[in-house]
This record gives sequence, C-alpha cells and structure tokens, in this order.
Amino acid sequence: MMKKIAALLYIFAFIFISCEEDVDYEDLGVKNFIVVNARFIDGEAPKCQVSRSDIIFDQIQNKVTPTIFLPKANVVANDGISDFKYVVVSDSAKMEAQGVTTKAGETYSLKVSADGFDDVYSTVTVPSKLKASIKFINLETEKEDLFWDPFEDPVLRNRYRANYEINIQDDPNTEDYYQLLIYTNTKSYEYDFREVDTFYTYWEDGQLIKVPERYMIPYVVDSSMAYEECYFGSDDPVMNWNQTQSNNLLEESDWNSMNIFNDQLFNGQTAKIRFYIYLNNDGITHGADFSYPVYYELRHITKEMYMYYRTYQKVSESDWTGSLSPYMLYCNVENGAGLVAAWSAVKDTLQRPVIPND
Repeated sequence: MMKKIAALLYIFAFIFISCEEDVDYEDLGVKNFIVVNARFIDGEAPKCQVSRSDIIFDQIQNKVTPTIFLPKANVVANDGISDFKYVVVSDSAKMEAQGVTTKAGETYSLKVSADGFDDVYSTVTVPSKLKASIKFINLETEKEDLFWDPFEDPVLRNRYRANYEINIQDDPNTEDYYQLLIYTNTKSYEYDFREVDTFYTYWEDGQLIKVPERYMIPYVVDSSMAYEECYFGSDDPVMNWNQTQSNNLLEESDWNSMNIFNDQLFNGQTAKIRFYIYLNNDGITHGADFSYPVYYELRHITKEMYMYYRTYQKVSESDWTGSLSPYMLYCNVENGAGLVAAWSAVKDTLQRPVIPND
C-alpha cells in the first residue's frame, strides 16, 4: 500500500514539475490612473496638482521612486455655468484655474484627462462662510525644568499657558466640519559652513600637548521670513474626537494632529471651545516667536477633507515601521485617487498675551 501511495506522489510531482513555465513578470504596482490633489478655497482661484500613480519602491534600483507629475494634463473646472481651464503656474506641475474665483456655498465639478490614462472626476461644494472668532481668556504661570536632565538638579523657570476660546455659530441644518490653524511668520536662516584650523590640547606627563585638528563651523549667509505653524493643545472634548472624561479621554483618545473637529457636541449652538499655547518668559512657543504677529485660521471644511485627514492619521500612527505604505486613504476622486478639498475660513491676528517681567 505504501508503495502505491509513493508511486502516485511521484507521478503527481512529475506532472506538475513538467508543466512549469518561466514567465517574465514586471511589478507594475498601480501605474494606471491619475492622482489629483485640488482645492477650492473661498475667495481664491481653484488650484490643483496632477500626478500619476506609481510603484512606491523600485526593487531593481533599490530606492524610493519620485512622484511623476503630469504638467500636460488637461484640467477643467465648472461652476454650473462655464468651464474654466487650469494652466501650470509653478514647479511640480502646480496649476491654477483661469478666470474664476471660488465662492462659498457654490458647487464645482472637476475633470482631469491625460494621454494614456482614464479621465477622473470630482464634485465639491464649498462650505458656507463662518460666523466665528477667537478671544484671549487668561494667562497661567507654571514652572518647567530648563534642561530636563534627570542626573542634575532642576533649573526652573517660568513658562506661561495662554488660554483662548473659539466661538462658532453652528448651522443646525447641516453636518459641519472644522479645522484650526495657528501660525506665524518667523525669521528663517540659511547657513553655510567654513573650515577652521585649531588645536586640541591636553596635559600629559606635565606637558601641554597640542594636536592639530580641523572642524566646520556654521555661519549665516541669508535670512527671510517664513511661515511656521505653532503648536497648541486642548483639553476640550470637541478637539479630542468628542471624547469626554466619562469614556476614558485620557486613556483612549488619540492625538488630533490635524486639529480637525465636527459639530457633534454643539450642532446648531454657539460653541465655546478652549485651547492653549505654551510660552516661555521670552514669549517663544515651539519655535514661534510672539514678537512677530501670530495668526489664526479657522476653516469650515468639507466632510471629505475631514475623512481624508482622519484616515491618514489613523493609518500613519499605526505604521511604526513604514510597512503599511502606501496608505489606503479616503478619496473623493472618481476613477482615480487623491483629494479635492474645499473650505471657507475666518482669519485674524491672535491676541498677544502680556508676559510678566520675571
């Protein structure tokens, strides 16, 4: 019996092995569709950037492949009355629609076509203008360790928590989504390096030993004003995925890195949402210097934009090793990939708190 089984196994193995055929295989990844990232911002010309999908990692050359932009793509927006063609306005195939300014409450369609690819489409409605403001509440004083060295005695200094309140008059008839940005224009420096010859000295057997050495020191060659986002925090449930203390906010709520929120807890009401910014006694907060004006931008965004940011954060924060890339994200582009975002916004200067003289 065992001999019969062995004979059968040999026959099967012979049949399958003899039927093998070498096939040339090319990992095409996802090369066959258009990726479009566009935005319709109230009061501005519509903008977009078009690229093609591609493999993320080139196994032959052992490197990450660069994004392949499509500057010759044909991009057309329509406001329900007329077509508006996009033209390339800067590097990396950044495009802008000609002859139209985005308006809050209006609906726009977008069509993108390029040789060798299927056309892609999207439709978006720009959210209504906001009735909102931000006001300064108070300044709290705390102590912080200047050096954070666990092996040395703490060197304490004052730091200040500036508390602010967002006031939003929410529409009871719609499901609304928002985003908060705090930023400033700080001085950015461009550095170069020069070589310096010197000596490393030490004592040995009563003699001073000099060892020639050369090192590089930086020096400023240029400076300019640059946009810089300011870090801020919030204990308000609205800014923490609507999680309250009763359902373990501190244990389960993940960080809201994009500062997005919805009206689930205040639909149809005037919301009062608290947030804070930490400053030291020089008025500096995480690289943003309050000696320059600090601004806020409160955006009324689309659900699609909210979902895109939310899915990106969920996936990226779970990807400790990068093994989940490329990410599968929320998409509102039909027949392709990407995001067509839209928002209206309230912008103003954030009140600068008066820092006490220590």
